[in-house]
Amino acid sequence: MSYIGNSPANIGNYQIVDDISSTFNGVLTSFALTAATQTINPAKSGQLLVSINGVLQEPDDTGTEGFLVSGSNIVFSSAPATGSPSGVYSKDRM
Repeated sequence: MSYIGNSPANIGNYQIVDDISSTFNGVLTSFALTAATQTINPAKSGQLLVSINGVLQEPDDTGTEGFLVSGSNIVFSSAPATGSPSGVYSKDRM
């Protein structure tokens, strides 16, 4: 396939993070991050693509909006509603 302009940058691969939506209860804001049951530790929030109810969430290292990464946990600024479907993808190389 040809491109008009510059070729797309090699942005690395993303891995699917294990589903965390089953633990959404409308109260909890922090959830462990694992991929294929192995703990992952993203270096920064911008390494994750996160959607809840099909809406892409904003990475925010201040923790006031969207989500941040704290060690091997993702921490949302407000608790996801019970039963909300989610998708989380982690960039394996930055």
